[in-house]
Amino acid sequence: MKSRQWGLGIAGTLIIAITVGLFALPHPARTQEVNLQDSRYVTSTFESPFVAVADRLKPSVVFISAVREREIQLPFFFENHPFFRDMMPDQGDEPRVQKIPSSGSGFIIDAEGYVLTNNHVVQDAKEIKVKLAEGEELDAEVVGTDPETDLALLKIDSVDPDHVAQLGNSDDIRIGDWAIAMGNPLGLDWTLTVGVISAKGRSNLNISGGGPIFQDFIQTDASINFGNSGGPLTNIHGEVIGINAAVNASADGIGFAIPINLAKEVVAQLKDSGRISRGYLGMMPRQLTGLLREALEVEDGVDGVFVESVESNTPAAKGGLQESDIILEVDGLAVDDVNDFRFRIARHAPGERLDLKVLREGREKNLSFTLGDRAEFLDVAQTPAEQESRSWMGLNVDNLNSPRIRRGAELQVSSGVIVISVDSDSPAQGVLNPGDVIVGVDQQEVKDLGDWREVTSDLKDVDKAILVKYHPQGQATTRFTALKKD
Repeated sequence: MKSRQWGLGIAGTLIIAITVGLFALPHPARTQEVNLQDSRYVTSTFESPFVAVADRLKPSVVFISAVREREIQLPFFFENHPFFRDMMPDQGDEPRVQKIPSSGSGFIIDAEGYVLTNNHVVQDAKEIKVKLAEGEELDAEVVGTDPETDLALLKIDSVDPDHVAQLGNSDDIRIGDWAIAMGNPLGLDWTLTVGVISAKGRSNLNISGGGPIFQDFIQTDASINFGNSGGPLTNIHGEVIGINAAVNASADGIGFAIPINLAKEVVAQLKDSGRISRGYLGMMPRQLTGLLREALEVEDGVDGVFVESVESNTPAAKGGLQESDIILEVDGLAVDDVNDFRFRIARHAPGERLDLKVLREGREKNLSFTLGDRAEFLDVAQTPAEQESRSWMGLNVDNLNSPRIRRGAELQVSSGVIVISVDSDSPAQGVLNPGDVIVGVDQQEVKDLGDWREVTSDLKDVDKAILVKYHPQGQATTRFTALKKD
C-alpha cells in the first residue's frame, strides 16, 4: 500500500513540475512584443498579441458610405397615363433618379488625409462620406481610381499622424504567417478577425461575377465578409500587407486581399496624376495548354503564352505579332504564365520599347514594339476630358472581351464593339442601347476598338448622317440605323 502511495506521489510531483515548466516557457500569446515602434503597444504577460495590433490599427481604419444614383425608367403605360403621372412629383425635364446607398471600409495611409480602399466601394458614387474611429464624419473626394486592380484613392482633411496605418512589405509574407483583418463587415463597425496566410499569388479568380484584370491575391482564412472591402489585412506587427478585396461566395473561410506592394505602385501614380498609365500591347494572351501544344506540334519542353488574337491598329499589330504565335520571352526573360505576362507588360510605361521572342510555325522570331497607353485604348479610369475626346455621337464602347462586360452575357457575335453607355441628349440616345454590338460605321467594318478609333476619328466634325450597322443586344440579327449631329 505504501509503495502505491509513493508512486502516486511521484506522479503528482511530475505533473506539477511539467505544468509549471510549460507556463515558464516563452509563449507567443503571452510574451509577444509587437514591433510598432511605440512602447504603448508592447503586450504584457498573458495578453493576446492581437490586442496590441487592434489598438494600433483601429484609429487608421475608416467606415466609408457612398451614394450612387440610378435613373428610374418607368414603363410606358405608367409614364404616360394621366392618373399615375399626376401622382408623381413634377421634376420638369430632369430624369427621375433613385439613390442607392452602399458602404465599405478603408484606411488612412498619409497624415495629409489620403485613404486607400477598393474601387468597387466608391465606383460611380455621387457622394462619399468617411467616418473615423472616434465618430467624426468627413466628406471625401476621389483622387483617382484603378478598376483593373480594384483600388481607389480618396482624400479627406489632414489627420493626426497617430491615425496613419503602418505599411509593410507583402513580398515578405509566408504561408502560415498570422493574418489580421479589420473593417466593417455587414455594417458591424471596426470588427477584428484573425487567421493565417493561406496562399499567395492567386489569380484567374472570378469573384462575385467578376474580378480585376491584374490579380495577385493573398488568400487568407481570416474572416472577410461584405463590408470588409477596402479594409487592411496586417501581419502580427500591425503592418498592412494587403487590402481586403473579396470573398468567395461559394466557400466559407476563404477571403482575398490585394498585396500592399501592388497598391503602393498604384497610389504613387494616382497621387501624381490622378490616373494610371500602363503599357499596352493590344493582343489576347492565352495559357499554352497541352492540347494547344499538341495541335501546334510544339515540343513538350517549350513553354510560353499563346496569342489568341491581335487587335488592329495597336502596337501588337504594328510590331508584327500574329495570331497563333507563341510568346517565349519578354525582354529576354522566359514567360509561361498569362498573369505574369500581363503584369510585365503593364509595368512598362507607355512609349517604352518591348522586345518579344516568339515561336511561329516552328521558327523563333524576335519582335520589337513601342507600347501604347492602356488607358487610352481601353477607356480605363480616364479623366472626363479624355473620355469626352473618345466619345462619338454619345456612344461609349468597349471590346467584347472587356472586363466591364457583364458576366454571363450570351453574345452571338464574335467581333465588333459593344455599347457600354449612351450619353443623354446625344444623337445616339433612344437609337442605340447598352449591349448593342456595332460592327460597321460609315460602311466601314468595325472589328474591335482599334477599328472604332480609326473610323470615328475621321467623323468627329462630319455633319451629315452616318450609317451604323449593329447587332441588337449582341444577337445574330443585323440592323442598320443612322446618326447625325444635332
